[in-house]
This record gives sequence, C-alpha cells and structure tokens, in this order.
Amino acid sequence: MKLKARLIAGNLLATMMTLLLVGILVMNGIQQLSISSIEQQLIEQSELAEIYISQMHVFENDSSVDLSKETASGIISKLGLVLGNIRIYDENHSLLASSKDIGQDVLTENENKKILEAASKGNYAYIIKESRVYFASPVYVQDNTIAILEIVYPLAFFSDFTGKFVNILLIGAGLFAILVTFLIANIAERITKPINRLAAAAENYANRNFAPLETKGSDEIAQLYRSFNSMGAQLQEYIQRQKQFVSNVSHELRTPLTAIKGYSEYLMDEVRGHPDMEKAVYHLNNESRRLAKLVDEVLTLSRIDSGKENFQLGKLDLSAVVRETTEKMAFRAQKYGIKLASDIEPGILIWGDREKMIQVIVNLLDNAFKFSPASSVVEVKLRRDAKTALLSIADQGIGIPGNEAEKVFERFYRAENARNITGTGLGLSIVKYIIEEHKGTIRLEPGIEKGTVAHVRLPVFQQT
Repeated sequence: MKLKARLIAGNLLATMMTLLLVGILVMNGIQQLSISSIEQQLIEQSELAEIYISQMHVFENDSSVDLSKETASGIISKLGLVLGNIRIYDENHSLLASSKDIGQDVLTENENKKILEAASKGNYAYIIKESRVYFASPVYVQDNTIAILEIVYPLAFFSDFTGKFVNILLIGAGLFAILVTFLIANIAERITKPINRLAAAAENYANRNFAPLETKGSDEIAQLYRSFNSMGAQLQEYIQRQKQFVSNVSHELRTPLTAIKGYSEYLMDEVRGHPDMEKAVYHLNNESRRLAKLVDEVLTLSRIDSGKENFQLGKLDLSAVVRETTEKMAFRAQKYGIKLASDIEPGILIWGDREKMIQVIVNLLDNAFKFSPASSVVEVKLRRDAKTALLSIADQGIGIPGNEAEKVFERFYRAENARNITGTGLGLSIVKYIIEEHKGTIRLEPGIEKGTVAHVRLPVFQQT
C-alpha cells in the first residue's frame, strides 16, 4: 500500500474509533441522565402517595396504620400514572392493588422480592430489565412503613430516542468521515507529492537523467531538494569524467594495439618451423585481436553514453544484409568446424542503418559459433508478418540458464556456464542498444532440444 493510502486509512480508522467511543459515552450519559430523571419522578410519586394516605387517615379519623385493599386502590386511582404500572404492597410484601394486570411482569419472584425487601428497610431500590425500570419505595405514615409503592415504568421512549440518536450519529459520522477523508487526502497529497517527486527523480538518476528538481521556499523539503540536486550534479560530473577517462584511455590503447597486432602477424611468417615461437606468436596475435575488439566496444559504449553514436537511417533491404553477412561469416564458421545454414525470406525492408545491422548479425553469429560444439549447426532464419521482421539465430551450444537470459545484456556480465569462454561481455549490450534504436526488441530463449535462440524483432518499412 502506498504512503498516501496508508495515511488516509490510518487517520480515517482513528477518526471512526474516536466517533464510536464518543457515541458510546454520550449514549451512556443520556441513559444515566434518563434513569436519574425517572428516579426523581418515581420518588415524587411515592411522596404523593404518602400524602394521600395521610389525608385519608385524617379524613377518616382512623388511628390504625393498616392499609386496606380499597384504600390502596383509591390511592392508585388518585396517582393516575399515565405511563407504566403502579403497585402497592403491604409491609409483608402482599400485593394490595395494581393499576394493570400483573401478568405483564417480566421480573422473577426473587428479583421482585429483592427490591421490596430493600424498600422495607427504608431505601429506594430499582431494577432495569427488558426496557422497564422497577422502582420500589417505602410509604410512611406516622413514621411507620405501612406500605411499599412499586412503579413499573417503560423505557420504550428511551429505546426510541436511542434508535434515533444512533441514526443521527451514523449519518453525522458518515458526513464527518467524508469531510475528514477529504481533508486527510489533501494533507496526504501535500506530504506525498514531494516524496513522489524525489522517487521519480531518483529513478531518473538511475537512468542517468540528472535533470534538477525545481525548488521553492526554505522549508525542509526545499532543503532536501537542493541537496538532491547537488548530489545529481556531482554524480553527473563524476560520470562525465569517468566516460572521458575511458574514452581517452581507449583511444590511447588503439595505436599500440594496432602496432602489436601488425607485428604479430608479421612474426607469424618469420617463426614458421619453430613450434614454440609459432605458439607464442599465435597467442600474442589472438590476444591482441581480443584486446583490440574490447577497445572498440568500449569506445562504442562511450559514444553511446555520451550520445555521440550516430545512426545513418534509411530504407534498408534487411534480407540482402542478412544474406550477405551470413555468406561472409561462413568462413569463420568453418574455422570453428560449424555448419552455417540459412533460410531467408527475400524483399523484407526496414528503416535502418546498414553498418549497425551488420554489426548486430556478426555479433550474434560470433556468439553462436563460440558457444557451439564442433560439427554442430547454426541456423539463421528471417521471416516477416504484417508489421514485423523476425530474425532468429539458433545454435546447438551450451545454452543459457533461464534466469540469466536478461542479465546477459548487461555490460561485462558473463553467464555462469560461459566463464571459461573467451569474450568481452560487451557485445550483447551493444546489440541490444542498436536494436532498440531501430525500435525493435531482442530476447534469448532456450532451444527446442538444446542451445540458444536469439529472436530479433524489427518494424518493417511501411510504404506510403
């Protein structure tokens, strides 16, 4: 997950958890407030019942503190509770009167007994069960507990309120989450944008594009940009000096190598009949040739890196180039004891550089010869489809491991199974560069039975 997405997700999660916690706390607070309000109302009802009982005793001039069922029923009718149920018990917890059917009760006998006993001791007691509150309080007359008043009050209004509150909370949380997401996305964009620019610049640096970053202001990001630009400038200067050094050294080596090569070829005739001398001069000539090729390839890469490698592009008969180059390479194939076979479709035209395409074919064939055993066959094929020319060069050599098929195009890379075979490790990187400059592709893959097949695809010339 990208940094921007992680910032948005993390902050959004934190926001939602905070909203959830606040919602729970608010709901609990409202519940406690509602219970307190109900409790106060029920206490007032109990006190009102005491007043009624006292008045009735005074009115009836009754010195007895016993409460009859008739009196209890009268008290209930006077209280007139709109919501809920009123019950009056005597001091022995026997039911005297009830405003509604007792069958609607959800309390167990033990639960009801518990709050009645608490009320008998002069305390207020209540139990909340299944959206109802059961409130019990003592009724005093002449400092004596003559009855227990129990009021069952529904909490349906609270459930309705809670449901509405939850809906409002969810809608509010959704809108708030959208707002927070927008704000966080904006902040994350401001944070990640300069980081993404740095990442893109680093990738450009890896591709040797040292274009400086635009810097504004004096904050930490601007300072980081300036440091990055300074590093890029130093890298560019270092690489340029390195390229110049390689180019200069290669040019300086060319002259003495040409001389060594010429003298070794001269000495080959002079030392005939002297086996040891012949062998020494032979190796001297081969090594001078190899070193001269290495210098040429290094110079080519130097021109490529500096952008000075020129291409003379024009309409090119690729079929003729492949056929002529293959015929010229037949002599070198005989030197390795290899048979060179070709199957070339005529008349395939491309937009290309003749000398560069010859260099590609020579390099690929030379590799095929070096890695193939004597008496094997190297096969060259050229075909075309609607928009593409396909050149394939197949050998029966040692092959190439699948995990190294792309790495061999890197400079100086040698496959593990080719370490003991003479080569510079630069030829394929040059070949790939030439092919890509021709808008084509190259890939290596294992042969059907053994060996390696090089596939080169090039766009064909389109007649206008």
